[in-house]
Amino acid sequence: MAASEPEPAALVTGGALARAPWALILVIAALGVALRAALLALALPIEIQSDEANYLYLALGLERFGIYFDQHRYLWPPGYAWLLHCVIGDGSDADLTTFRAIQVAASSAIGITTMLFAWRLFSSRAAAVAGLLWSVHLPLAAFTHLLWSETVFLALFLPALWHVLAALDRSAEGDERRAATRLLVAGLLLGGALHLKEAPLFLMVPLALLLAWRARPMGPAATLRLATLLPLAALVTLLPWTARNHEVYGRVALSGSTLGENVYQGLNAHYVNFDMVPLARERGRRGLQPLAEIERRAFTAPPTAENGAPDPGWVRAATTFHPIERQSENLRRGIEWSVDHPGWLARTRLKKWSDLVTPFSFFVRHQALGHYAPESGLGGALRRPLVIWSLLSSVIVLLGAALGGALSVGAGHGRALLAVTIGYVFSAALLVSMSRFRVPIEPLLIVLCAGFLTHGVAHRSIPRFLFGGAAVIALGALWWISWPETRAAAAMALEVTR
Repeated sequence: MAASEPEPAALVTGGALARAPWALILVIAALGVALRAALLALALPIEIQSDEANYLYLALGLERFGIYFDQHRYLWPPGYAWLLHCVIGDGSDADLTTFRAIQVAASSAIGITTMLFAWRLFSSRAAAVAGLLWSVHLPLAAFTHLLWSETVFLALFLPALWHVLAALDRSAEGDERRAATRLLVAGLLLGGALHLKEAPLFLMVPLALLLAWRARPMGPAATLRLATLLPLAALVTLLPWTARNHEVYGRVALSGSTLGENVYQGLNAHYVNFDMVPLARERGRRGLQPLAEIERRAFTAPPTAENGAPDPGWVRAATTFHPIERQSENLRRGIEWSVDHPGWLARTRLKKWSDLVTPFSFFVRHQALGHYAPESGLGGALRRPLVIWSLLSSVIVLLGAALGGALSVGAGHGRALLAVTIGYVFSAALLVSMSRFRVPIEPLLIVLCAGFLTHGVAHRSIPRFLFGGAAVIALGALWWISWPETRAAAAMALEVTR
């Protein structure tokens, strides 16, 4: 870190937030938004597929009938479909382009907060590097022109984490009032994010525990108030939706109700990675070697049944009509089956983590499936260099984050918050995993990568070096597990099919 620059721990305390390099941050954020706007222009026309069609179906149901349908196997939070229905009208291409442009604009909040995290944990130079990485990181940027909820979700979720970090700093100063203000804002933002994706629902628990731990010098009463404010504020924003679910289903569902179906997909004999499911079908259509013959079967093969044949697994609870009760029944069946197959559980969980940290992405998957039209900019001459850059940028960010987390970031509130959040995502990935499930922490990985690229080995100690070496070896091992299908999928995207 430059000698003239204050230590990161002092940057957001004592009113120093105004000293953030705002001009630099806003200029780089504008650059990132402009690049995403260019991506949108190059992507059109683009096909609707998979969950995008489901979101549009839900939005049109709200538009035409004023009814939010459940999804039979899932109950999704209503936020993204509601936003779509506010914009798309009759679902014309022009309306969909308008909505995508709104997502491009919303991504500015992600870029700004990514740079603020890098500035807070490292320096202004790291903030600039993080902003540039965010600007050109295709696996994240591509979601602005796709109709998945990731961009709008991150535009709420990442600022929520930023305000949690600011609250941790204020509580360390003993300023309960300002810490509480930050937590109130964080809780409202997190509640808004939970209206879009259910994923961070249980993250409130470790965040509350972290807040309690950091606030304990302020006394038991203040500690209790600060630890409970974040989840209470988030739950207040969820109350109308929760009340609706109780009225319709007679059950409490705070955000979505998807756990049971995820258990069916993630704790069952047939291994599923939804990055690869449509690619497997496409390879069959093209007459290519099936992915099942390419993957490392030691990590995906089902256990053996008593008769020596592959265990068929368990059947989802299709006879239970109630969508929330069906989730509970699937959860029970999945846990029972997993307890009976501990060896299978262990080896397939390694594959889940491999699927989480793969350099593959939805951008590359769309290219492999041909969803970018040949006449579009992304499906034409730019296709191959952009596919290569998408894969390479993921490798850079993941490897840099592993080294930055071990060797660059200092101790303190920021490191603890990132560790809790990243650890939560890795824990959730033990159930069901794919490249898209890494998106909630992708900006934080960019922050750590920027810290390493900017400051290198800032903390020299044997434990740090051991941890860094172990992280790099683990990342390489996880990449090796999924390398055969990653290579095959990348070849499809590049049209190198032989």
